[in-house]
Order: sequence, then C-alpha cells, then structure tokens
Amino acid sequence: MKLENVRYLLVLLLTGCMALAATGLMAQPTDTLTTEQLLQRKGASYTALLRPSRYLALDVTPALGGFRRYRFFEGDEVHFKARGQKYREQLYAVSDTAFTILLANEVMNRDEPVTFRLDEVQRIYIHRRIPFVTAAGTMLPIAGVVYFAASVINSGQVDPTLLPVTGILALSGGIFHQLSNPRYRINKNHRLRVLRTY
Repeated sequence: MKLENVRYLLVLLLTGCMALAATGLMAQPTDTLTTEQLLQRKGASYTALLRPSRYLALDVTPALGGFRRYRFFEGDEVHFKARGQKYREQLYAVSDTAFTILLANEVMNRDEPVTFRLDEVQRIYIHRRIPFVTAAGTMLPIAGVVYFAASVINSGQVDPTLLPVTGILALSGGIFHQLSNPRYRINKNHRLRVLRTY
C-alpha cells in the first residue's frame, strides 16, 4: 500500500517537472542588458541622458508660488494650440527655433512631418497625475449627480438642501480637474524655449 503511494507521487513529480521544462518556466540563462538599453526602455527623457540632444522647455513663473519647468523630449507627447488648432502628438524633432511633430495624412496613408516655430505656439496643455486629486476631478462631479438623482428618485421631489451639496461636489471636481490639467498661455511669465542636454 505504501509502495503504490510512493510510485504515484514519483510519477506525479516527474510529470510536473516535464511540464515545467516544456513550458519554459525553468531557469534559463538570459543576456544582460547594457546601461544604454535599460535607459532606452525607460523612455524618451532617459534616452536623452545617453547623448546630447535638444528638448522643449516650458518655464512657468506663476504670480503665486515658485518657478516650474516642464520638459518635453523627442518621443514625448505634446499637447498644444498653434495656428488656431489643437494638436496632441508625439514630439518628432527639436531644432533651435522650432519643433516637429508627425501628423497622419489619410490621402497618402502615411505620417508627414509638420514644423512649428516657437512663436506660433499659443498655449501648452499639461496633463499630470496627482494622486487622489486627478481621480477626484472625475469622481466628485459624478458623485454629485448620482447623489442628486438618488435623492430625487427616492423622495419623488427636489429637496432645496440638495442643491448646495451637489453644487459643491461638482465645483470641487472642476477645481481638481484644473489642478491636474493646467493650461498655460505662452507669454512673458510662461516661456517656451529650446534647451540642450549635456
């Protein structure tokens, strides 16, 4: 009786090892990546550390608070308004006085480079993730509408005490959305320039 259990366990163990070997889950030697390859995997801002390159810098000096610089490297997504239109594309190239993005040409079925001078840019839109604030910018207005609708459905009439609560929830959601997604008009306090990494 014990011998049969041992045989059964031995067959089960061998079957499991063969299954692991067949699926490749056993330890296999892998090539070690170089520092350059690791930095390229991280993204465009890390690739700029490998070689000197130009990048767009938005210097923001608000009336209240301190100086802030937003950097846009080649490969980063840039959201801006120029020539009366909004663009949200990847930055393709940066020169001394201009930058280039790729726009899809549906007639030719390919991407074509479009160059913008720095003085043509009217606004820059920043999208940043602030923990809890970014989520609250979306959730609070929804919560206000759901709270109002649930109260109206349950009671069958509009209670005047609901309006301030719903309004505060919606207003605070709008404020949090503006904090997470600021818009900067290019002027003397918000300057767009080209800088170089060394």
